[in-house]
Amino acid sequence: MNKSKKGKLKRIILIFSIMIIALFLSISLVVFYFYNKYELDVDALTRVNNGVLIYSSSGNESTLYNTNRSIVELDTLPDYVKNAFIDVEDKRFYSHNGYDLMRIIKASLVNLTTKSKSQGASTISQQLIKNALLSNEKTYQRKIEELVLSIKMEKEFSKDDILEMYLNTIYFGANAYGIENASKVYFNKSAKDLTLNEACCLAGIIKSPKKYSPILNYDNSINRRNFVASKMLEYGDISADEYNTVISSNLEVAKSNDLDHSYEKEAIFESCDLLNISERELINREYQIITFKDDEIQNLVIESNNSVLNETSSLSSNLDSLTMLVSNDGKMRAYYANSNYDLHNLRRQSASILKPLAVYLPSIIHNILTPVTQILDEEIDYNGYSPKNPDNKFHGYVSARDALKNSLNIPAVKLLDSVGLNNARETLTKLGINLTENDMNMSLALGSTYQGINLINILSAYTILANLGEYRPISFVDKILDKDGNIVYSHEDFSERIFEKEDTYILTDMLKDVAKSGTAKRLNSLNIPIASKTGTASNNGNKTDLYNVAYTTDYTTLTWIANIKDNTLPNGMYSSVEPTEITKRIFKKIYEDDSPTDFEQPEKVERLAYDLIELNENHRVISPNHDIQRYIGYDYFKVDFPPVKIDANDDIKLEVKIENSYAYITFNAEKYKTYEIYRTFDATTELLNRITNSTGKIEVQDKDIFSHSTIKYYVKTGECKSNEVQIKPKDYLINKLNNEFLSGKKRFSV
Repeated sequence: MNKSKKGKLKRIILIFSIMIIALFLSISLVVFYFYNKYELDVDALTRVNNGVLIYSSSGNESTLYNTNRSIVELDTLPDYVKNAFIDVEDKRFYSHNGYDLMRIIKASLVNLTTKSKSQGASTISQQLIKNALLSNEKTYQRKIEELVLSIKMEKEFSKDDILEMYLNTIYFGANAYGIENASKVYFNKSAKDLTLNEACCLAGIIKSPKKYSPILNYDNSINRRNFVASKMLEYGDISADEYNTVISSNLEVAKSNDLDHSYEKEAIFESCDLLNISERELINREYQIITFKDDEIQNLVIESNNSVLNETSSLSSNLDSLTMLVSNDGKMRAYYANSNYDLHNLRRQSASILKPLAVYLPSIIHNILTPVTQILDEEIDYNGYSPKNPDNKFHGYVSARDALKNSLNIPAVKLLDSVGLNNARETLTKLGINLTENDMNMSLALGSTYQGINLINILSAYTILANLGEYRPISFVDKILDKDGNIVYSHEDFSERIFEKEDTYILTDMLKDVAKSGTAKRLNSLNIPIASKTGTASNNGNKTDLYNVAYTTDYTTLTWIANIKDNTLPNGMYSSVEPTEITKRIFKKIYEDDSPTDFEQPEKVERLAYDLIELNENHRVISPNHDIQRYIGYDYFKVDFPPVKIDANDDIKLEVKIENSYAYITFNAEKYKTYEIYRTFDATTELLNRITNSTGKIEVQDKDIFSHSTIKYYVKTGECKSNEVQIKPKDYLINKLNNEFLSGKKRFSV
């Protein structure tokens, strides 16, 4: 090699060496800076009595719920318990100084190539620091702090001390912090008595407590357990025989014995949202939470729920149930989740309890119906969708009040078609129930939605009805105090008018009939003003969910019963029985010594007369022009949508037919009168034509009919209104195509 090449090589080596030294010095300075910046809080790390204290509204210490951990000493645990966690979480735990350089390099490369922060390289030491002292945010600054504090902790404590603190701190789901609590929650035993099979399961849970919970996701839990066992076999901590025994074994999961803390768990979730912190941070900072829970009502709800299910079903131990009771000012007074599953943010098919919200309320708002409006209950087909009634019968013309009272499906679908899906969606959105595009079909009338609906959202929607259109958000938490007693959050009452009083009052009065003589008639014996609705969801002919929702002027309650594991309820259970009986027992005790006030009739609602003969023979809601009482009915009407007044001499008989792609509207006119022809589609009413100074038969053409699936026509002159006639242009077109052009060889449907 000549001198010039040797000189060039030396310069390259020199530059590279300087760069390495500069990089080393830079890293050293950064480490030195952060090492001195972050202090290890030894007291917080070793504190074993940290937790959150939760009180009922009475502040009674007997109702205190303390999330303190149960502590286990490391030397009491079998070696395979410790090894299960080390092998799957941090194999080099006993050899590193708080961080694993190889894992950091590997994770950094993955994150750089994927432009994410998805890969972690946390050792057991780092996980302990994060869980005990830091937040869950994925930032580089937080990772640096975690690394520095891990190094400092390794100098302060022995490896066994760190592992012991870790096992007593880590979160296992199901509100279980620490391995002792987790062992009791999942297997009803102390951690020192865990089998190898159970130890592998618990070690697998901590990666994702919900995903790998043997209660919530048994198959996932088994797969993760097998992975842990494979790591233990790979690292020589168990034999091949022990491995085969584990992977061929089932997990015997204990039924939860912590059911009476369901209210407090919801209060923890809400507090985390209010303070924008994690559940672990809430517990580690020793907050105190004062809730709106009424101890007497909570105990009543628990007793009613358990007694009914134990009395009515031999399979009650396999059932899941939820009963919520909120005062109509939005304060949750009782919440009882009787299930091994996590019911927080539970979404289920809501069945018929959605009908009043999605169908009847928007129909009342848009003046599609009154309580006595008659709907023809007949066989229908909407693009292949042919719903059936619960009794598999057709009932002819029924009033809207009776259709709701008996939870008939066909009238509900017809009403949804009349009011329009967009109006239904708008009403539900105001109620706090959001739909997806997959929900925009006629099965919405029966409570069928793509992803189900959050049950607290449904409860909240019914409190709006109970408050006659006024929204008040549901809350579990009254106040939150820090460990020094300082108030960091205080609930403030909020209300907003969402709907007019008259619309919600009329629907409420119809729902009172459900409780008197309809599907919730068990409540009639209470002899109090109460509105209610039942619901039954099914799948392939099997009942999956039962509901009762009910409200007085004081409280609103919702009870749900299902079997989450099998998604099939036992035969002989009905929404009109078990959930309604639970509701009955709750309100019977609450109103043992008094009765709630009745719902106040708004000024814009009147009890008016209508002609029974016209209703039964011509299906029109007409103001009577006679005083024969046996032919007069009475009901509640909005003042701006009363029974139509028609003079006997001014009665208009309207006929509509489709020919040559047009709709022909015909009626008889009298001279010197003005007639207005209206058409309604998608809850939109528009003036089609106006006829003046004409006599005899009038024929009006509507040339724009095929852009709408359903159109209704009626004529008005002064205060007189004709009968309404409905047509379905697209059905007419398809029938014509099938019958006249295809000769039955090939059939089309809309």
